[in-house]
Amino acid sequence: MMPVGQARDTSGAMSRTDIDVVRRSFEAFNARDADRLISLSAEDCEWVTFRAQLEGSAYRGHEGIREFLSDMAEDWEELRVDPLEFHYRSPRVVVVGRLRALGRGSSVDIETLAGFVFELSGGRITRVTSYSSPETALEAVDAD
Repeated sequence: MMPVGQARDTSGAMSRTDIDVVRRSFEAFNARDADRLISLSAEDCEWVTFRAQLEGSAYRGHEGIREFLSDMAEDWEELRVDPLEFHYRSPRVVVVGRLRALGRGSSVDIETLAGFVFELSGGRITRVTSYSSPETALEAVDAD
């Protein structure tokens, strides 16, 4: 595993644009910059986050992104994802990231690796799915 702060791109002819969009989405998420995150996402995007999966739903569209960030602020005092690896599988990008979180009110402290699958079209995010392990995220993409 690579040290935090270093990211590894794992294909020779990958789309730099897609990787850049995904990288910027993590920066926007960590800054809780809804407008920037929305600017990187398609109008009909779908975010299938950990919370959404538990509730059997997804955050849809630009309003869904705002709701997602609001829900994160409600649940977590701190929540950050630092991308460590980017695996390009056109038109998807699988990210291995270090997730760090501190529960609001509960003081639950989490530090773990997770996987995220980003689907992109026209340089914009159309779907994001969170996975509790990087291996599961990579398997989900490679199985298609």
